[in-house]
Amino acid sequence: MKVRSAALTLVLAASSASAFSTATSGWGVSSRTSAFVESAARRRTVPALRQRNDARSQHHGRSPALSAGRRRSRAQRMATVEEDIVVVSGDSAATISNDIFFKEGFIPMDQAEAALSRKVARRSAAKYLKKFEGQTAASVIYAKLQENGVTVVNGYSGGAILPLLDQFHVDHPRHSEDGSPAPIQWITNSNESSAGHIAEGFAKCADEIDGKMQAGVVVATSGPGVTNLITPITDAICDGVPMVVLCGQAATFAPEAAFQSCPAVEMTKPCTKWSYQIKNAAEVPFVMDYAFFVAREGRPGPVFIDLPKDLQNQVITHDLVAEWTGGLSCDGTEGAVKEDFVSLSSRRRRGETFHAISLGDAEKALHFEVKGEEDEELKLTPIHSTSEDDEFVGDHHQTDMVYRSATGSNGDAISAAEGDLNGSQATMEMIDL
Repeated sequence: MKVRSAALTLVLAASSASAFSTATSGWGVSSRTSAFVESAARRRTVPALRQRNDARSQHHGRSPALSAGRRRSRAQRMATVEEDIVVVSGDSAATISNDIFFKEGFIPMDQAEAALSRKVARRSAAKYLKKFEGQTAASVIYAKLQENGVTVVNGYSGGAILPLLDQFHVDHPRHSEDGSPAPIQWITNSNESSAGHIAEGFAKCADEIDGKMQAGVVVATSGPGVTNLITPITDAICDGVPMVVLCGQAATFAPEAAFQSCPAVEMTKPCTKWSYQIKNAAEVPFVMDYAFFVAREGRPGPVFIDLPKDLQNQVITHDLVAEWTGGLSCDGTEGAVKEDFVSLSSRRRRGETFHAISLGDAEKALHFEVKGEEDEELKLTPIHSTSEDDEFVGDHHQTDMVYRSATGSNGDAISAAEGDLNGSQATMEMIDL
């Protein structure tokens, strides 16, 4: 059986497109087929093929120059295949094309599958963002508040948060559109600190949604607006109260000493489950989904999102989505940036390997996938692990520590223990109580 190397390459790549099946060998095929491929790789290397073609050319009376020209044509076609693979992977580094098997005319199935899997994950992220095209980041934030069941928002105005505040105005065109949800009730408080404490009280007394507390939402401006919220945010993390705090920030191009600019993320990290400044309007839908999930999951607590004013006004366009999804880093690839909030991560489920959308920092990233049909609402769905150390079960408190102590009737300490929140002995003893 004679199989040309380029054709075998395309067959292997095409076969991986149908399903990400578990490889039974290094090539992702049966052992028998793998043995044939390896044998073919040894016999039909590029130098051997060229020697054979030269011999055939001389036998049939064709000139070596013509054969060389046809060889160049085949090389160009192989280059086209290589370019297609680079596009599929979406990575700047053509890791597949540098592999020795590719140079011999073969691509290992696991690498071809990984390239296709990354493409599928990027495509699903782009499909999820499609419904937000044409909207500003501020508009998306308001829509996500409605999507997460928010009916009341407390806050205090300021210049850096005006693009978001405009979405709450009763005369905003979005509220008069056919089929639009009921407007969110806006409550202006005496100051940001009061807004924070009222949001805490709302979260404590509001009806639960899906068996979990609703998150109180606060909107405030930059600088002193953020610092006035430190006390209620700290109170919320101590009491386990879910809150989503949205604050304006000076524009990304503003100087460090800009009016009412402050290191909001650094100040709120010690007293929140998660604190983040948006980098691009395209990531805002993922940021809002992640914020509500983390605030309400596990032990509830506050999350903080910093919103530079220029990014609140940034419009999500088709080109922006394509550029952003195409640049998503992936674990295990050269140049992957683990600091990115949104990235791709390889996961295994029921024996199959695929790429999920990874949200969060490197230490506490959570993995999601886009669920829903074309004509339905696409939603991010968490991917739970089958192991006992499921990251969705773990708490996202900054310390991840629990302390237990007890005092006898005479005032003496009779027991004390401490440990991390994820299955330590101290945690298990407290649960057993």
